[in-house]
Amino acid sequence: MFNQNDLPEVWAWTTVPVAVLLSWVFYFWDLVQEYSENPFEGLINDIPMDALSRTIERDLRDMLQETELPPGLAPIDGRVLM
Repeated sequence: MFNQNDLPEVWAWTTVPVAVLLSWVFYFWDLVQEYSENPFEGLINDIPMDALSRTIERDLRDMLQETELPPGLAPIDGRVLM
């Protein structure tokens, strides 16, 4: 398959690690894509819909000059949960 005249032997043996590295990159690229495909599943890196809707509600009530505003959602362990 590889002739010594075509490629040095070192280059012939580097094709295997390079192929493994590229397949690893594409495999994890696919995993990241599947994980971030739906941002509304409720996972830790998803969009915090409860916090967003609470902020919109507070802003709208503030525009209507209401005095009793709902409290904002506080982070739990440094994270705003959905």
